[in-house]
Amino acid sequence: MFWDRLFATKTLEMLDAEAKGENRLRRVLGPVGLTSLGVGAIIGAGIFVMTGRVAANDAGPGVLLSYAIAGIACALAAFCYSEFASMAPVAGSAYTYAYATLGEVFAWIIGWDLILEYAMSAATVASFWSNYLNKLLEVLHIPKVPWWLCSDPFSTPGAIMNLPAVVILMACTAVLVIGIRESAASNTALVLLKLGVVIFVIIVGISYINSENFFGIPSEGRKLPEQTIIPDKAQEHAKLEATLLKVAGDWSKQFVDDEQKAKKLEVQSVNVTTNNAGTKELVSDKSPEPKSEAERKADEEAKKDPVRTRAKKLTDQALAAFIVGIADKEEHKQSEHWKAMKKKYEGKLPTSEKDKEIVKVIIRQAKEEAPKKVAEKWGMVGELGINETLTTIDNKTRNNFMPYGISGVMLGAALVFFAFIGFDSISTHSEEAIDPQRDVPIGILASLGICTVLYILVSAVITGMVPYYDIDVSAAIASAFTDEGTRTHSWILNAAGGLIAAGALAGMTSVLLITFLSQSRIFLAMARDGLMPHSIFGAVHEDFKTPHISTIVTGTLMSLVSAFTPIAVLEEMVNIGTLFAFVVVCAAVLILRIKRPDAPRPFTCPMVFVIAPLGILVNLTLMFFLPADTWYRLIVWLGLGLVIYFGFGYHYSVMRDVEAGGAVPGAAGSAEAPAEPAVKPPETGIKE
Repeated sequence: MFWDRLFATKTLEMLDAEAKGENRLRRVLGPVGLTSLGVGAIIGAGIFVMTGRVAANDAGPGVLLSYAIAGIACALAAFCYSEFASMAPVAGSAYTYAYATLGEVFAWIIGWDLILEYAMSAATVASFWSNYLNKLLEVLHIPKVPWWLCSDPFSTPGAIMNLPAVVILMACTAVLVIGIRESAASNTALVLLKLGVVIFVIIVGISYINSENFFGIPSEGRKLPEQTIIPDKAQEHAKLEATLLKVAGDWSKQFVDDEQKAKKLEVQSVNVTTNNAGTKELVSDKSPEPKSEAERKADEEAKKDPVRTRAKKLTDQALAAFIVGIADKEEHKQSEHWKAMKKKYEGKLPTSEKDKEIVKVIIRQAKEEAPKKVAEKWGMVGELGINETLTTIDNKTRNNFMPYGISGVMLGAALVFFAFIGFDSISTHSEEAIDPQRDVPIGILASLGICTVLYILVSAVITGMVPYYDIDVSAAIASAFTDEGTRTHSWILNAAGGLIAAGALAGMTSVLLITFLSQSRIFLAMARDGLMPHSIFGAVHEDFKTPHISTIVTGTLMSLVSAFTPIAVLEEMVNIGTLFAFVVVCAAVLILRIKRPDAPRPFTCPMVFVIAPLGILVNLTLMFFLPADTWYRLIVWLGLGLVIYFGFGYHYSVMRDVEAGGAVPGAAGSAEAPAEPAVKPPETGIKE
């Protein structure tokens, strides 16, 4: 009985009964609305942020290949999603598909995994939102939000929280609780705005592409592992230095009296003059040069946070010493690239003997840790203890277009995969499609195809406009235009930077809205099946007709996560959760083809016995390129989910009643149908 319950599956007939039940969602979305929803969910933080980060740190110009590989992985899963969505047009997406093929316990695992995908995705996008907000404020010459209120305290020591992320998440939560039916075109307007910005970037940016940035930068010019380690080592030294100074200061207070301190001051080179009032004042031998506004601001910042200021100085000096050291090597002395790099950095070299010694130590420590950093690019593959072999593979595949080798391109694909997350949200709205058998496959494949082409073109523009090692990883697209505007004294390009930042904010906001909508659909499907408390996750507000409690709970938790959790950790968690869901969907479609070959399939995945296994293989491969820590976090997350399932869901599942001879859950007129209010979709804000 126990094992039968764990692997109990819903039949297609049960899913059909749910889709025809009395308390189902209204069918109001057509192919244009679904495609708009998909594009709105896909284009957001990924294209505006991930492109620059991956190009600069992992793939170089090869980020174009990373996007192509990630697009292929999504396309393989998209065909499988389309077949299943047309067969089972009810809310729930991969959760529902797993329930119909793999059993209840696997359905719970996938549902719990989708919570990770959608909720963590919202937190990640909100974290990115802060960067573009400050970029827009900078272009508009409005004071930016202080750095200590724009980042989490773990990735940015000294920061308190990411306040803008909390504000935008709370605003989206409020809008979705109230419902945005009154602004039915809001999502479409946001989608059109960000699409317009993306197309603008492509059309205008093409004329500024320098092909040398694709093929003319020697692979040695890539950001080496030491360059990513040096800032951390500089931070450690600055903290240690501050601690030692504090200890020395405390000791001095105990053993040095006021008279000795006064004597120390008199040793300084000063002249004592008498003013007209007969009082004495100290005047230095040489009047100091008046400080510029930038210098005064720097002094104020140093007083506020001396450790951060010292760490930045040591970082700049160590990076300069490291790069100039490479440029001075015999094999690089004739290289125009390295001549330019030396000219760029030699002005930041340390001048004092103390700083020179400190910088040497920092660089030595960075070089010692570099081999480990190289292995990290291979993710879980790097845990196999074959680092020498992996390094050889990278060296053989490294070139000017792929400066980091094949591992950089594959890791890049696993990371930019975040940019494609969203097309599967269409399947969570299958129950609201007018003609799901036709409209859902169109929406999934059309939105994915449109976004893949746009992503590749935008990544080509960014890496063509700016040498990949100089890309601003916090706001890559906007910075590329403003930097070019500054260089060419073009006010149009500077204004374009502001437009892009505004479009990015609009794009990310629409992603947040749709992500929350999709999350509520997952909760609703699981609450219907008794796997989650219906009073919380299945409840619908009497007046607003929105799932208000689950939205508030999700919004509050994600605000806390985005405020205090490093972005890199969040995005890796989102990626591995989504890749795992894609693997399950591909497997589910394959299993159902074998178990129910006679089932009606309005949309048939072509060559399913080729595409589905390939989908499993490609998505699993990308999972293995993610860091080992991400796998451990996934295991912990899934373990927590199983505890909740066996503590609640197993005992309250509607399948318990079905096995006892009860009616099909959710069927029209069924006595066993969950008592939930009629749910309308005003919160989508999308109409045909």
